Amino acid sequence: MSKQVGLYVGGGVLLVLIYVLGVTTGYYGRVNLQNYSTVFKQELMGRKLGETDLNLLWTVTDLVNEKYLGQTNYQEMLYGAIRGAVEGLNDPYSVFTSPTENSAFFQTLDGVYEGVGVEINVIEGHLIVITPVKGSPAERAGLLPKDEILAIDNESVVGMTFGDAINKMKGLAGTTVKLTVGREGLSNSLEIEITRETVRSKSVTVDIDADKIATINIARFASDTEAGFKSAVNSVIAGGAVGLVLDMRNNPGGFLDVGVKVANEFLASGMIVEERFKDGKTTPFSADGSGRLTKLPVVVLVNEGSASAAEIVAGALQDSQRAKIVGEQTYGKGSVQEVDAFPDGSALRLTVAKWYTPKGRSISDEGIKPDKVLKWESSTTSDNQLEGAKEVLKTMIGR
Repeated sequence: MSKQVGLYVGGGVLLVLIYVLGVTTGYYGRVNLQNYSTVFKQELMGRKLGETDLNLLWTVTDLVNEKYLGQTNYQEMLYGAIRGAVEGLNDPYSVFTSPTENSAFFQTLDGVYEGVGVEINVIEGHLIVITPVKGSPAERAGLLPKDEILAIDNESVVGMTFGDAINKMKGLAGTTVKLTVGREGLSNSLEIEITRETVRSKSVTVDIDADKIATINIARFASDTEAGFKSAVNSVIAGGAVGLVLDMRNNPGGFLDVGVKVANEFLASGMIVEERFKDGKTTPFSADGSGRLTKLPVVVLVNEGSASAAEIVAGALQDSQRAKIVGEQTYGKGSVQEVDAFPDGSALRLTVAKWYTPKGRSISDEGIKPDKVLKWESSTTSDNQLEGAKEVLKTMIGR
């Protein structure tokens, strides 16, 4: 994946200049199409961030206002300035999103939208697949975690904003989109054509097989996950399951508090995860003793598409020796993004801390390494990883 993707995400995943300078939300709300240049000059002229003289920004703004031949959209200039500032942090997870992009982000978390069904991110300037949504057109077409999207409908992603890339992959159900994809280990790119669908995916599903082994699949930690997981736990208990596989393969993460609540069901006590901030402050999250599955044998199934909150759960259960981890090493996304929403619908997701497992392992630096490595075998008709996880579980319960 050597081709550089010059995405002007303006800074990263789906997300300031104003925020970086410490200006308040109230100030941001006053900046609009008409007063952009004037307000910037009046309130920020001469202000410096470190040794950076911001007069250059005002000079460029004035020259555009004075000489630019085309139509000037100051609102888009504002968004561009913010994106560029966040991009300058060189942090792939700190991102500014426009109102449209922000709405699309939360729509994806809710699990209902029209498109191909894929979680993507910008990593070091490359548009990378985090994971295809389970059962989605993208998964059926063969997209894999860590694939790099090089072009969309033969248009290079170089120069596209992150929002543009998302919008080009979305579209009406029944229409098609062609992705040019780079894949590790392949010298030539792949051309993958995908028919868009209305993607409706529950974040939690549960199954109990004839051997009374339950499988709970968590596809993401979203707005419906807490209720869905509680219902799944009820089913596991009512069904008399003797063991559980917690399948979090290709789970890109989501809300921290939901991940903590999931881990809490399995732990009678102890730390779940610790946040460490820039100023040295730490925030531990610990089990409260209310978990209903603290005695049930558990195997956690993960792969390279398991990230963020999925890694928190896996790391907590591994460090506490509460579960065996089976599958492949996880993605390694262990940083905390604080979300600030602004009055116009735009938002800033800014990295403010890192996550550490109960034993002090940095999720960002290491990911979660499985206790038993089990690679995916695409040539088989069955799910070899899930079957392998069940075999490990049967050993744990003495079968």
